[in-house]
Amino acid sequence: MSSNSFSFEETRLSYYEIFCGLIISFVIFLFLSALSGFESNHAVEGSLLKKPFVLVNTTQISNCSSVPSNASVSSLERNGEYVVSAVLEKRGDSIVDNDKDGERCPYFKILVVDPCPAFLKNGSNILCTTNTVDKKNKLGVDNFDENGLLIADTKFDQIYSYEMSDPVKPQKNLKVILDFQRHNQTQNSDINSPRLKIARENGDGSADMSSAKNQEIIWTGNIKGFFEEPISKYQAETYVVLQFNTGRHGSNESDEERGFGVLYDASNQNNPNLFEYLANGSYSKYDFNQMKQLGGGDFVFHNLDENNNPKFINNLTYKENVKLKVKTFLINDTKRVIETFIDDGSGTEVPYWTIKDLSKLKEHDGVKDKDGFMETIRQGSGYVIARTDNIDTRPSSFQSLGF
Repeated sequence: MSSNSFSFEETRLSYYEIFCGLIISFVIFLFLSALSGFESNHAVEGSLLKKPFVLVNTTQISNCSSVPSNASVSSLERNGEYVVSAVLEKRGDSIVDNDKDGERCPYFKILVVDPCPAFLKNGSNILCTTNTVDKKNKLGVDNFDENGLLIADTKFDQIYSYEMSDPVKPQKNLKVILDFQRHNQTQNSDINSPRLKIARENGDGSADMSSAKNQEIIWTGNIKGFFEEPISKYQAETYVVLQFNTGRHGSNESDEERGFGVLYDASNQNNPNLFEYLANGSYSKYDFNQMKQLGGGDFVFHNLDENNNPKFINNLTYKENVKLKVKTFLINDTKRVIETFIDDGSGTEVPYWTIKDLSKLKEHDGVKDKDGFMETIRQGSGYVIARTDNIDTRPSSFQSLGF
């Protein structure tokens, strides 16, 4: 999605309209616009929305998921130096009850590039330069490529975070974390594994593990090559992973240290892993045969050849506009369903695989605590994480939509 597809008007909207929403969900967009300087205080709000930024949505998933390209911003309101309120309007492309009049989708925008606040305050006409911007713990020009896409790389060895009060439940907090610090993984201390994180937190900063039990997670972006050739200790490091039902790793809280992950292999290997379960710092991985054996009739692989052999969609390197989507929800508070989808850059999203009863996967040999597995099924997602293992990516969006 490009910022050029939007038109912007500097009208005002009450906070009541911005905050209204029946179900908390939030959508995070890292837009593709290139950076440009601010010329005057008058031009600030018009230029503001052309910068790379993060959007947080606070309304229903049915209204605001998959915002179409013909959306426009009907109102905009500043709220401090780094947060702006806005409303996106979908025109003639509503996905609710065939309403041709469109839908209004309120958003909060959190700037990820410092807009030279000193100049905003005094109305100076002096252009901002990279030398005048305080980039401590804030993304800067170097974090984006020549096309304005975010560079997800631990070479920055930095964590960038943005947070705000939940506008629907003020006692809760929403946080966006771009974790580009270096990470050590088992038997591989040199892995380049950046993470994008969406955190739902209680007022005391702890992960809200009761939130987002039902959600849709979407990652979009360009996939380049591998940081290191996937051989030897990098042989298994070929995945984009969408993790959920998890919390702050390193918290030492058992529910936060556990979690599930859907694995999207990018290397075109013959038998990639599809799923993982994290517990006690160790991952249990599941390939197609294990999913089929344990899941039985509750496991459905949607892309088979004429001999019923799986056709993996995993030739993803050097592809643009890739979309990876996971939808997961509870039935009767005990039975968790996972549906996965993929668009390999062709422009067509297709179902990939489905597990209709996740509890069947607890019989994996690597799962020692069956009760812990079941508790993970029932809990929510204090954190949602997009982890890229040894893959050079340019994310364009990362979304977690509760329903």
